Amino acid sequence: MPRTTPPRPADVLALFPELAPLARTAVRLHPRSGSPTAADSSIGGPLLWPADEPWPTCPDHDAPRHHGVAPDDVRLGRRILAEAWARPRAEGADLLTPEERVIVDRASISGRTRIPQDGPVPMIPVVQLYASDVPALPGPAGTDLLQVLWCPRPR
Repeated sequence: MPRTTPPRPADVLALFPELAPLARTAVRLHPRSGSPTAADSSIGGPLLWPADEPWPTCPDHDAPRHHGVAPDDVRLGRRILAEAWARPRAEGADLLTPEERVIVDRASISGRTRIPQDGPVPMIPVVQLYASDVPALPGPAGTDLLQVLWCPRPR
């Protein structure tokens, strides 16, 4: 079901006519939870990628060693923290048990048990949009897919 943005409460161009030359069509996305496939437009979902083409990496991060964190460790650490904040505890008591602290530290980028990674850092899929799902999205002639990838490492 297509969703639309409600009418603006004020006519911005009438109030600020000098902005008229800067006006552009905007596409507002309405993401929903789901299980997208590579054949779907999605935010954070899988990308349609040629099997014989290598996955892109961050070119500015070819240092000999990087440290990453396993995604499953991050998810588990977040769940443990959410549960810890929700349970009652005495004034001044530790938020986490010693066992939970080990897991949460492992899931932290500043933790002591980070995963060493040699070689280039893989880029992370952010969004994939098919032209058929977003007809107003501008693009070069003959293209029907926009993919945005992100380099997760700061420069």
